[in-house]
Amino acid sequence: MNDQNIALQQEIPSPLTAEALPPSCWSFKVTIRHGHCDPAGIVYTPKFFDLFNHAIEGWFIEVLGIDYYHVIGERRTGLGYVTASADFFAPCMMGNKLEIFVRVVRIGSKSYTLMLHAMKEGREALRGHFTTVTTSLDHHKSIVIPADIKAAIVAYSGKWCQ
Repeated sequence: MNDQNIALQQEIPSPLTAEALPPSCWSFKVTIRHGHCDPAGIVYTPKFFDLFNHAIEGWFIEVLGIDYYHVIGERRTGLGYVTASADFFAPCMMGNKLEIFVRVVRIGSKSYTLMLHAMKEGREALRGHFTTVTTSLDHHKSIVIPADIKAAIVAYSGKWCQ
């Protein structure tokens, strides 16, 4: 095996089990529906990003105590993704039940990074990586993470899911 193959193998993540995540980590439960799937009955890849976004919206409202829709609507603060990617470990099909766990990876001054672990039957089926930048929706430029949002994310990362 050459050095390039070794480097590639080291970059490939391995799936986790639910027991590997902190027990206090918040999760969002979802059942894979017909509308999530392609004709083969397997989740159509872009639909996973929609499910991840639903989990993040739920996390904002249920855990951070911040109305996601108020932030974007009345406060005119954008929560757009600068990067979004996923590692896929096992196919998900119609009727499968997923539990998506939210972890904070990094908190910066204008952005934060979340990792989402989608577990199927206690084993990670896929892992999402999302870096969100806060922006002014009036000027379309990045802004410092609003104090209430940053404080809530810091509190979650320190208390809930380390």
